[in-house]
Amino acid sequence: MKVFAHRGFSSKFPEATRASFEGAIEIGADGLECDIRLTKDQIPVCFHDRNLKRIAGVSKPVAKLTLRELQEVTDITTLRELIELANKKDKELLIETKHPSRFGRGVENAVLSEIEGKSKITVMSFSLFAVLWLRKKICSTGYVVAHRWRLLFIPTEIVAIDFKLFNRSRWARKRLTKKIVYLWTVNDVKKIKFPERIKGVISDKPDLPFFLLSSR
Repeated sequence: MKVFAHRGFSSKFPEATRASFEGAIEIGADGLECDIRLTKDQIPVCFHDRNLKRIAGVSKPVAKLTLRELQEVTDITTLRELIELANKKDKELLIETKHPSRFGRGVENAVLSEIEGKSKITVMSFSLFAVLWLRKKICSTGYVVAHRWRLLFIPTEIVAIDFKLFNRSRWARKRLTKKIVYLWTVNDVKKIKFPERIKGVISDKPDLPFFLLSSR
């Protein structure tokens, strides 16, 4: 079972910052997970929320600020910087494109431009339309799922699913029998059920002893 650091080692460091990603690498995470939004100057950056309210107390949307303006208020990591760090340390990446976006498919185009020629990278999204588009462009595409009904149609071999839904729904597990499954966001080893069915976990606490589950 592989362990991916959710926005880096986000339980210890500010999420999606270089310190968070480096912290995850330091403790031996197999890979890094990040969310991608575009800045006003259309640079892909690692940022989950639509605006800066929660992170920096500023209500401005990420999409209406340039990279330089964002750097003035928060310690932001660009996708290019994250890829360089992951390549240097031979780590896998799970990259989630965030929607809706004023840039539409520009988000995916920007990501593909950055990852061209790179390996060990999966691009995923909650957006079915984004995933359908992505799977025509790259082999390693994932579908992110938080609700049962989204499993009525599964467009990819890779599925990242809310661990609570996976645990409680036998139907969901049956639908994912032949799929590559990642669970999010798992911050307690004891809450993982059916570990033999799981390819990897996405956690704010990548230092937890997930390896104990793999040995069962």
